[in-house]
Amino acid sequence: MKRLMIVCVLMALLAGCANEVTYYKRGFGYEKQGKYSKAVKAYKKSLKINPNYAFSYYGMGSVYIKTKRWDEALDQLLKANEVGIDDQDIHMLLGSVYESLGQNDLAAEEYGKAIKIRPDDVMTHMTLGRTLEKAGNTKGALAEYNSAIAIAPDYHEAYFHSARMLIRLGDFRKAEETYRQALEFRKNYHQAQNNLTVLYLRTNQIMKALESAEKTLDMDSVYAPGIVNLGVVYEVMGNKSSAEEQYRKAISMTKDYDMGHYRFAMLLLKDGILDEARRELEIALQYNPNLAPAYNEIAVLEIEGGNYQNALDLLKNAVLVDSTYSLAFYNMAGIYANLGKYDRAAKAYENYLIQADSPEDSLEVMSRVRVLKAIDARKR
Repeated sequence: MKRLMIVCVLMALLAGCANEVTYYKRGFGYEKQGKYSKAVKAYKKSLKINPNYAFSYYGMGSVYIKTKRWDEALDQLLKANEVGIDDQDIHMLLGSVYESLGQNDLAAEEYGKAIKIRPDDVMTHMTLGRTLEKAGNTKGALAEYNSAIAIAPDYHEAYFHSARMLIRLGDFRKAEETYRQALEFRKNYHQAQNNLTVLYLRTNQIMKALESAEKTLDMDSVYAPGIVNLGVVYEVMGNKSSAEEQYRKAISMTKDYDMGHYRFAMLLLKDGILDEARRELEIALQYNPNLAPAYNEIAVLEIEGGNYQNALDLLKNAVLVDSTYSLAFYNMAGIYANLGKYDRAAKAYENYLIQADSPEDSLEVMSRVRVLKAIDARKR
């Protein structure tokens, strides 16, 4: 009896020692070992003792992120923030959760809070820049990449992303200069050199594009985007055989590179080799289901075969994965007009005008919209 009483006293003392901090430390240890269910149980025991112990909410949020339980992670991290943790790390974690949930505006807000706490953190500026980019805020993204450059003037990646935003904003001269700065700080930066090739192609500087494409492959001879862009340069120069050689080379070296298959398909389409072109487009979509131009090109083949519903489904996929892809709206409008759905045709043409970058046919399309709306009004 006496021994039993001693054991009971010892158990009571041990139980009293296991406070919220003890259970938190256990949870943290389990989390480091990858024993996530045990970690959550320990964190929950900690919170049962002290419902305001912020670190255990933080710990559970961290576990739920690792197990991709985004909603639960968000709930726990918000509680941690509410009851006492307001540092850079929690705002970065909250931002990452919002990004995973597709809520880029809220993610950007959290990253902004992290920057207020540590305004000199280069990587936080870069992260915010990428998130603003996803949210479609090109100017905001550019400002963040430039902030990173101001803090770390030799950080090549910040120049690279800044140049990308400048291209989107149409400032090609400044973009070229910024890519060159990236290359000064990293001599064999083949991604930057490759993007310069694209810039020269867009601005119709073909000989510069050729020189840049060759430099890219001097830096990395097996870089698939560089091989493909050399093919594009040859294609623009009218050298189809050399272009095909490069596209086939890219595909053989990097089978899952979607743009290799796509560019090869476009070359085949020009030569009227439709079945093989379609196969290449389908392979491109297999590797990249978000490649809007590939959906559009298959849709065009369906239109030519009179398969309007199949074409519409493909075009809807194109604008679903890229709502700014104007050509899909244009082709969609043509189908709706042919099917007598004049109101939908007019709306699709309007979307084309909104998304297209200064289309040369804008006056003609606006005229079509007016005619289609008038016809639709008479039908009603």
